[in-house]
Amino acid sequence: MLAAAGWPVSELLDKKIASAFGMSPILDNTDRVPSLLNGGLGKISPLYWVGTIGLAAAIDIIGTMRSKNASDEYLPGDFGLRFGYPSDEAGQKRMQLAEIKNGRLAMIAIFGFAIQEFVYKQGVVDETPFFFFPLVESMHKYANSGYIQ
Repeated sequence: MLAAAGWPVSELLDKKIASAFGMSPILDNTDRVPSLLNGGLGKISPLYWVGTIGLAAAIDIIGTMRSKNASDEYLPGDFGLRFGYPSDEAGQKRMQLAEIKNGRLAMIAIFGFAIQEFVYKQGVVDETPFFFFPLVESMHKYANSGYIQ
């Protein structure tokens, strides 16, 4: 679910963060995020991929070990984070269903971001600025570009 937020945030902040650290930005000239469809994955360091896959593997191994040693109350993906989690069983079932639905919606969003950038050859934030900037600013940009007459 964080990826659905991270995609547009990377379009908004990548160039600013890169310039602050004296690095070259990863986004291309049209502010598209590197992906299989957009290309640009070669700009990402192999050390990043090793670290990311290693961290994901470690989390999976920890979860597998907990599931083998846990009691009947263990649920997959349960790492003991209980802030805001309901105490009654009906509330827990509702929360689990909500998490599954939100995760699926986030997967659809990421797929939509990738397809949108591939088809329109423009970043998600640039294509739909009214989701990421104040409405007045977006309308001002559209009016000045000739989009709104």
